[in-house]
Amino acid sequence: MTTIACPVCASKDTARHEKMGSGKLTLGPEFAFKEILYRCNSCQEEGDFTEESDKNYLFAQKNAQALLVKNIIDDMSNVGISMAMLERVFELPQRTLTRWKNGDFSASALALLRIIVTYPWMIGVAENRFERSYASFILIKVGIDELERSMNPEISYTTSKVEINQQPSHLLFNRNIETGA
Repeated sequence: MTTIACPVCASKDTARHEKMGSGKLTLGPEFAFKEILYRCNSCQEEGDFTEESDKNYLFAQKNAQALLVKNIIDDMSNVGISMAMLERVFELPQRTLTRWKNGDFSASALALLRIIVTYPWMIGVAENRFERSYASFILIKVGIDELERSMNPEISYTTSKVEINQQPSHLLFNRNIETGA
């Protein structure tokens, strides 16, 4: 077993501690990773002296991102938005989404998918070649629809008390928006 030296005082009198850490993806699930910490018994410094925790975190994060990408693409397919159509309107090379779904994606691919999930009407904007007047129109339409929905929530009398039924903010999609699928 290799003894780890303290980066502050160079003492080799260190103790290793493990615990489970967690992270959370933007628009995605929480994930767990093994956090490795060292404590110097001489100067009391504590930290990830070997960067093992960082490596474990990045590995777990990448696995969680791969699951998120797959789920987003599956959700789009389930609501009738084909990978071929997305590739066409966003001018992506053929089979790009298939590669992404299989784990071969970049940070920019993940960013694009998050934008599509957050603003699904962007598919229509892309389909209209990002024409500014169409983009402005759809942005205003979506804003008005959201404002009306927030001002007139559905009321349910199914229990003894009145419940306000807001639409769940599922990953995808407001089906009232034209996507040209």
